Amino acid sequence: MRKGKTHIWLLLPFWIYYILFFFIPLGILLTYSFWLTTPRGLVPTFTLENYWAIFSKKLYFILILRSIRIAFIAAIICVVVSYPVAYSLTFKYKKMQDFVLYLILISLFSNYLVRIYAWKTILGGQGLINQILQYIGLTKEPLPFLLYSPTAVIITLVFIFVPFTILPIFSSLQNVKPELIEAAKDLGANNFEAFYKVTLPLSMSGVVTGFIFSFILSAGDYVTPQLVGGTTGMMIGKIVADQFGMRYNWPFGSALSYFTLFLLALLVYCLIWILKILKLRR
Repeated sequence: MRKGKTHIWLLLPFWIYYILFFFIPLGILLTYSFWLTTPRGLVPTFTLENYWAIFSKKLYFILILRSIRIAFIAAIICVVVSYPVAYSLTFKYKKMQDFVLYLILISLFSNYLVRIYAWKTILGGQGLINQILQYIGLTKEPLPFLLYSPTAVIITLVFIFVPFTILPIFSSLQNVKPELIEAAKDLGANNFEAFYKVTLPLSMSGVVTGFIFSFILSAGDYVTPQLVGGTTGMMIGKIVADQFGMRYNWPFGSALSYFTLFLLALLVYCLIWILKILKLRR
């Protein structure tokens, strides 16, 4: 009993922090979503008008679907890029683990806007990529789709959120013992079969965690689409931000936020359910 009570007291600061700065703000935001906005200000009432307003314009669904599509593609690319890096650090280049992880952590502490503007410069008409393509003769003019397009948004999001994917995958791969892989090979499995039946299932929790991190963060990003996306790369986060900032329509912005959050949570749940059916995650 004393040991259990000690653990409760140790977790008390954690729960106080999350209650004050996470659950209470979420509750306030949820309350706002049922209020109304009038020229005189916010009206504390209970109505579903803000949620019905989401269905009134096709634009909102277009932006939500575009946000999910861009975030999904970016998250998939993050996983595809991150897994070989984490795998190599775990099983091939153990001596470089500390150095590479140090570089990854440094990238997390670098300024968010600086990284976005860096890619805006690289992808621009006079940027590095277009200059190289023109120099080697593959193109005669700058490629217009590299900047102010969904492609630019995906490239930038992948660059920003890859560290959030590498770290959980690397952490999960630490639980894969080399003896298990050797045992699978001794039983007749080739390299691919040993990876598919042993390494991948044991590290799937990290893959799913990394995918969820990059997917949720990408879907909610509004700065990156605003700076490199243009009109074709705009995402729902920009509309939500405008409701709270420019239009002062906090109730509708809250409703739009919770509706998007519900869709993202549903998609994540479906992904985990599918993985369980495929027996890739327990």
